[in-house]
Amino acid sequence: MAKLVLFGDSITAGFFDEPASPILTNLVKEGLEAQKIMDIAIINAGIPGDTTSGGLKRMEKDVLSKEPDMVTIFFGANDCSDSRPIDVQEYGENLSQMINSIGKEKVVLFTPPFVDSARQPDRQAEEIRRFVAKAKEIGEQQEVPVVDIYHAMTVYPGTDEFLQPDGLHFSEVGYEFLAALIVREIKGKRVK
Repeated sequence: MAKLVLFGDSITAGFFDEPASPILTNLVKEGLEAQKIMDIAIINAGIPGDTTSGGLKRMEKDVLSKEPDMVTIFFGANDCSDSRPIDVQEYGENLSQMINSIGKEKVVLFTPPFVDSARQPDRQAEEIRRFVAKAKEIGEQQEVPVVDIYHAMTVYPGTDEFLQPDGLHFSEVGYEFLAALIVREIKGKRVK
């Protein structure tokens, strides 16, 4: 049985009714089953409040020790916050180190998501876009698939329905959207 690790922050952890819930894991599992891809164990390694720096510190325990076949890397919502001491260059270096440790053939990289800066004033749109551009740059350099979830969320006319009232964490619709993107990428990696 293949193993998929969902690696990231509170959005990956399933910040919904509580700081961590099975919502994303369950939706990905349902999506994989609907695509007739049922031989994958899903391990959720999302930690609320985490950054790429924190992710690096726990990567051996939470990712590498699981011997995954595929890993989604989805950090950035906290890295780009004014309250975190991570600049865009360090973010890129951290992502590169993660990809190198995991192995590029196993990784799907996600950009930081859209965040409503009016409701999250410590996360400004211009700074988020710089982190999005860095994630895309690292993905290209490392030759890994990159899902530009920021773009996907912002071109959709009802962007606000993807978010909870805090303007940061995903709503049920947002999680359904994220899960569908993950399933699409996993299906693509398994077909190759």
